[in-house]
Amino acid sequence: MEQNLGKNGLLWSVFGGEMVAVGFELRYMILLSIILILSDFWWGHSETMKRYHIAEKANDTRGMEKYKWHKSKAIRRTSAKLVDYITYMLIGAFFGLAIIEPMGGWGHVITAAIGLGIGCLAELASIIGHYCYVKFDMEIKVVDVWRWLIKFVANVFRSKGNAIGNALDKTINDKKED
Repeated sequence: MEQNLGKNGLLWSVFGGEMVAVGFELRYMILLSIILILSDFWWGHSETMKRYHIAEKANDTRGMEKYKWHKSKAIRRTSAKLVDYITYMLIGAFFGLAIIEPMGGWGHVITAAIGLGIGCLAELASIIGHYCYVKFDMEIKVVDVWRWLIKFVANVFRSKGNAIGNALDKTINDKKED
């Protein structure tokens, strides 16, 4: 264990200052991801309770067992999401430091923000799915939300006259036809 601690200490001393700087520069995006995670927790809990009560009214014991609230499981998943999003940020920063910056591209803070942004978009898709079920009794798949988000981004790029929007739109439409 002491040997492992030495390796981790060496890695932290080499990269720690840089990662703390990236974390400080992205503090508001990290705060946004925490707010999104807590919002997903709230709406996920609401959806689970609604599904449980529907199963309870129908005397569906399998449904009741499936949608029974498990506090420890929910807290574990929520904590894992936060760790995942911080990991996306760090991978984005490492990718930026190792590849993008030496090639003269964006800075590592921007690539870290892109990594964290991907996590935030995934969380937003989950929140939309929970919200639509709780408020409107509509079951929306996460894939449909992603498709909508990609169309939105494609329209934003297309409005600026960028070919990326047309490429994203073509990709979405090609996948729909399959």
